[in-house]
Amino acid sequence: MPAARHFRPGTLRAAEAGSALTCLVLVGGPEWVLADVESGALLRPLASEAARGAPAGMGRSLELVSVVLDPPGEPLDASRPEAVRLADGGVTKLPLPRRRAVRRLLSVLVTASPSGPLLGSLGPSIAYQDLDGDRPSVVVVAPDQRPRFGNGRHGPWCQFSLAGRKHALPLHGRPEQALDLLDDLSGTAEGGPRRHRRRGPGAATPRLLVVGFGPPRRGQVPKVVLGAVSERPRR
Repeated sequence: MPAARHFRPGTLRAAEAGSALTCLVLVGGPEWVLADVESGALLRPLASEAARGAPAGMGRSLELVSVVLDPPGEPLDASRPEAVRLADGGVTKLPLPRRRAVRRLLSVLVTASPSGPLLGSLGPSIAYQDLDGDRPSVVVVAPDQRPRFGNGRHGPWCQFSLAGRKHALPLHGRPEQALDLLDDLSGTAEGGPRRHRRRGPGAATPRLLVVGFGPPRRGQVPKVVLGAVSERPRR
């Protein structure tokens, strides 16, 4: 991973088939999210690939990987404009990145407008017909305070606030996947039959959340919490 001074945020990332990108893993599952370390662009899988889970070789949060792109082979999904297809066997784990470089990249990725509508909408979802592929489908946010996680009647959830505006969103994934994600996050779990596991003294507290659009349902595209980032690489 390049030193912090070599980042070029805002530049266009490589998109041609066969291009190799060095990426920081932000979310390792159930649906992975990557950040191209050169441009800061976020990447998500095509919907068909997301249904199969993380590709072989994909690392955990804040690990570094090299990915090779394949032609998309599918029409643009307006609810997932960052979607890419990876070549078979095109994911390679790289040595752990420098902590300073990770912090610099994360500072670039965090949304600069926390007071604005989250993902362009004030509600918990947006109509699919209102999307045209020109707005992000995933964003990195820094909550005002430590986010809260729990398991309620409708499944695992996350509560957080941005610039004083409160949000309560489900954790992404099938019920068992969302529960696994809940167990893997530091926070306060409340309610439900399954309680959050206590983590060891070396566990990192989530400081950033990765929020994105989930799969469309009945014409609506819900907002979901895809994962959390601790702001420090796992060693």
